[in-house]
Amino acid sequence: MLNELFEDLYMKLAMNFYKNSSRGQTVEIENISAVEMACLEVVYFLKKPTYSELAEFFNISQPNATYRINKLIKKGYLTKFNDEKDKRVYYLQVTDKFMEYYCLNDNYMNNIIMNLKKRCTVEEIEQFEKMLKILIKEVME
Repeated sequence: MLNELFEDLYMKLAMNFYKNSSRGQTVEIENISAVEMACLEVVYFLKKPTYSELAEFFNISQPNATYRINKLIKKGYLTKFNDEKDKRVYYLQVTDKFMEYYCLNDNYMNNIIMNLKKRCTVEEIEQFEKMLKILIKEVME
């Protein structure tokens, strides 16, 4: 039962994101392949990774990663900046152009949390937060 519920939650969150992202009133993201979107999301999730960290994450060569990164920089979805100490090292960061698109679900998620707080006791919310922390830890391992 838990597996089905978790899968259902993930599916509904993903479906809502894609539904909102395809509506005319939202910011449109142009000329981005699924692989490029995955690359942007990973840069966002890793919080300013280096080129090497991104290549390692995807298990691709450094030149392949550099090619993908440069395309996304050219399209305006990524920026790079030097390490202050070692000028040979570049860090990656998503741009506001990406974030405008990516944050489409913020209102939706805020409404879900607000409704959850209305329907559940403080103790239930605290227990749910505890379970989510365990889940996040398990996923990251």
